[in-house]
Amino acid sequence: MLKVQTNTLGDFTSEKLGNEKKPEIAAPDELKMVGAPEEMKLVGDDAELLQERDKKIKELEEKIMRLQAEFENYKKRVIRENEMIKEKANADAMLKLLSIADEFDMAMMHIDSASPKEFEHGVELIYAKLLDLLKKDGVEEMKSINEKFDPFKHDALRQAEGEDGKIVEVIQKGYYIDGKILRHAKVVVGKAKEEKR
Repeated sequence: MLKVQTNTLGDFTSEKLGNEKKPEIAAPDELKMVGAPEEMKLVGDDAELLQERDKKIKELEEKIMRLQAEFENYKKRVIRENEMIKEKANADAMLKLLSIADEFDMAMMHIDSASPKEFEHGVELIYAKLLDLLKKDGVEEMKSINEKFDPFKHDALRQAEGEDGKIVEVIQKGYYIDGKILRHAKVVVGKAKEEKR
């Protein structure tokens, strides 16, 4: 049987009738050792642990800062190298074109002394050299005349009488470079004549 008792402070406690043992309160030293986590057991070593942790954090921060600086340097180096590659590629292309310009200079010097037929033949030779030079660099002319109009390859400037949807005239040639479109062809697209009723 339970008997409820009120102490002088107004707290309610329940106790069995008869001999009851009050719970024992452990001493502070015992509390520290019984079931406490490892950190709690090493009360004397807290300062040392904190110093080790701070040292490790500082090392990691320095490592991150070094890596970040290395990455920034790498990015700058790659940008510089890309610019140098572009400059070299442009210089190489211009050097090749200069040989064609030299051919034109020679043709222009002989324009008065050469017959129209000879001059025409000379210009055809220069044009053939230019096309050969472009081909060596992977540039090829796009075949467009009489082909079906393709908006991914052709820019239609106007329509004209002709087979419906087929290209009837090329205003400006298109070119591929290594199989990809370098420049779209500007074309005139055919349109079937409408019959009058």
